[in-house]
Amino acid sequence: MIQTVSNIQNPSRKPLEESDHHIIRLWQEIALSAVNEDASDIHIEAQQNACVVRFRIHGDLYLFRSYPKTDHIRLITRIKILAKLDIAEQRLPQDGRLTISSGDVMSHEIDCRVSTMPTLFGEKAVIRLLRTTNSELDIDHIGLTDSQLDIVKRCLNRRHGLILVCGPTGSGKTRTLYSFLHYLNQPHLNLCSVEDPIEIRLQGVNQIAYHPKAGLHFDAIIRALLRQDPDVMMIGEIRDSETAKLAVSAAQTGHLVLSTIHTREALSCIERLRNFGVEPHSIAQNLLFVSSQRLVRYRNSQQGRFAIHEVLPFTPKLIAAIELELTATGLEEVAIADGFHSMRHQADALFHQGLIDQSALLHELP
Repeated sequence: MIQTVSNIQNPSRKPLEESDHHIIRLWQEIALSAVNEDASDIHIEAQQNACVVRFRIHGDLYLFRSYPKTDHIRLITRIKILAKLDIAEQRLPQDGRLTISSGDVMSHEIDCRVSTMPTLFGEKAVIRLLRTTNSELDIDHIGLTDSQLDIVKRCLNRRHGLILVCGPTGSGKTRTLYSFLHYLNQPHLNLCSVEDPIEIRLQGVNQIAYHPKAGLHFDAIIRALLRQDPDVMMIGEIRDSETAKLAVSAAQTGHLVLSTIHTREALSCIERLRNFGVEPHSIAQNLLFVSSQRLVRYRNSQQGRFAIHEVLPFTPKLIAAIELELTATGLEEVAIADGFHSMRHQADALFHQGLIDQSALLHELP
């Protein structure tokens, strides 16, 4: 009865509710399909006469569906509401988070990261599904070989030093870094992280989000964390000279520091740190190992991708070579002579085992 009276008093109310329900159902259809298709990202794009939705599945984008252009702005608004973003702001990029239901019998919520960006024909939204659970962060199951795993665990059990993970965007660096944290997550240790953004929520880890709009920058957070009596610090990414020097300084003063750095190969991290102004002696004496990785497809009969790693331990011979400021070529020669196996070496072995095909060697690896 109340609903009937409301409709008489406001005839436009019912069509508005139908429109709301339509967009709610539309988003539920997209989200559930993305989960069922094992998508890592949902792309919602504004074209001149359509709203196009694409899914990234195992590294490639596929068209899911094209909707009428009239649905686009309402769909973006729906996503912004769920992600607690400003629906009135359409000129600037925004970032937020939302959750979607897996939709299966044992239904659970999947945390998602949302990014919006203004484009020519309207805002684009990209929703990344952060479906990694704690059980998937087992360090024994992230693709490391037995010898690599031995190096990694020995270094993680050290009380101080710097550990770096590198690789291109989308190569699984974040999962590897979280698996290291998961391995170290013990009651007797104080674990802290600085992230941009927080991708996986780990109970037992004090996670801090980088928030420059509020004046909370990486360097300020790191300095503050050093006064919080940390045993382990995870820095989401070393992206500038200031952060690099702070990370090395933290490692030097009795903390175990984990981070990522944007280089394609493990050996390239040394030159990258030099370019950031870190002294060769500090690099040599504080780095424990560098790990680089790529995601490659299984051979045609299997679905999905897995990580191939190269792990560069800082052995006495490599440390001496860094302090002598050898060139990149010289460092590579020393590392290989000391037992280092490149990613290409690891991939060749997997190829001969029949786990990957020729296209992975040609297109997905350095």
